[in-house]
Amino acid sequence: MLIFFSKEKTDLPEHYSDLFEVCHFSDFSDWEKNRTIPSAFIIAGKDRQYISSVLAKIRRDDEVFASLCFALDPVAPFDSLLLDGQLPQPPALREAVNQVEDLLKSLKSNETYITHQGRLIKYLWLRPDFILQPHHEWQYPRFYRYPLLEALSQDSSDSFEWLRNLANNKIIEALTMVDRQRECTYCRSAHLSFIDVCPNCLSIDIKLQASLHCFTCGCVDVQDRFMHSGTIVCPKCHTHLRHIGSDYDRPIENYRCQSCSQSFVEGDVQVRCAMCENEMKPGDLVLNEVHSWRLSDKGRTIAFRGEVFDLSSGFDQLDFISRELFIHDLDWMMVTSQRYPNMQFSLFGIYFANLPDLAELFNHARLLQMLESFAQRLRSLLRTPDLSTRTSENMLWLLLPNTDEQGLNGFQKRIESSMKVLLEESEHKLDFRFIGISSRQISGKENAQLLLARLAGELL
Repeated sequence: MLIFFSKEKTDLPEHYSDLFEVCHFSDFSDWEKNRTIPSAFIIAGKDRQYISSVLAKIRRDDEVFASLCFALDPVAPFDSLLLDGQLPQPPALREAVNQVEDLLKSLKSNETYITHQGRLIKYLWLRPDFILQPHHEWQYPRFYRYPLLEALSQDSSDSFEWLRNLANNKIIEALTMVDRQRECTYCRSAHLSFIDVCPNCLSIDIKLQASLHCFTCGCVDVQDRFMHSGTIVCPKCHTHLRHIGSDYDRPIENYRCQSCSQSFVEGDVQVRCAMCENEMKPGDLVLNEVHSWRLSDKGRTIAFRGEVFDLSSGFDQLDFISRELFIHDLDWMMVTSQRYPNMQFSLFGIYFANLPDLAELFNHARLLQMLESFAQRLRSLLRTPDLSTRTSENMLWLLLPNTDEQGLNGFQKRIESSMKVLLEESEHKLDFRFIGISSRQISGKENAQLLLARLAGELL
């Protein structure tokens, strides 16, 4: 069924009726009287305010907030970020509806979606390729808004603060940086003015004035005070100044304060917020990076399991170091081995291709037990100087110092032997892949980050 909103006495083209039952309503309140849940909502009309009103009510509704919603006519840029686009042709619309219905079946149905975080996860889960985009609006205090977050939020919480919490919890991941801006320390507004002030008395009444410097007495004053009957005369010692460079010169202090008469090279900069009118120094401003976002692996896990189940906890005993530190150490070893060829090392990657899918086949306890068993075997193969990290839920990296190509081959054989046991425990359903490289096989033109990316690409 399609719910069609239109103020005018119009209806959808007839060919939509061949695939869908269509119900027409003039306003959202009319639909609320029976609240029939449709396959999709469609809004038509030239009145953009009408479209905005109906669309906002759909996205804020507790029951249909994540429903497909299309427009028949062009809409404002702000509203376009709340829509699923312009109304497609019936076959494409049928395909989109089927996809959402299939995803709804795999969505864990519980009370998770009462919270605004759960609502966002559901909305993004039903749209696998959806990218959460900011909307630029110069009248807005922070210049950027996230229409979808404002619609799904049940309170007036700040969208950027919500994004920060979601990112910290790894529920969403950043894609493209849209902008980087400075904001007020007090109210986080981006409406700022930068004012040059006197470094002595902080007055804004400063002027750029040409000055002269008398070598005889050291007097420095504005050029006009040196001019006397068409000649240059020092106003202090009355010496006639004839030759620049020997009698006088121009000082670098070209600014003069009209309040305290202080001369200076350049003024200090003060920032004034146009919203709260507080003043601050440029160094006190808050840096805000504006990104586009998408649902992360962890967010999708919450969607189809209804809970946070971190597969990586099975590898806890490997004592992972952070990805940043691992890259730093790998960079250092790559540079060192280039300079001193006898200092060799190897890099080894382990990729579990279908690890997230196994969570659907096995219960969580059994899967964790299996991973812990593998981690224990792997830990027994590692030496004290060996380092390990995890760059994704199912991608492990091992840095093996003082290990040449022969040592790497021996290490891989021991890993493969351990994996045979793990395969028996997983009933041969675990898809794992290895990749290894010794320091002598690494090009001097690569850094650690490029090397990891290249090897990971070979595993996918």
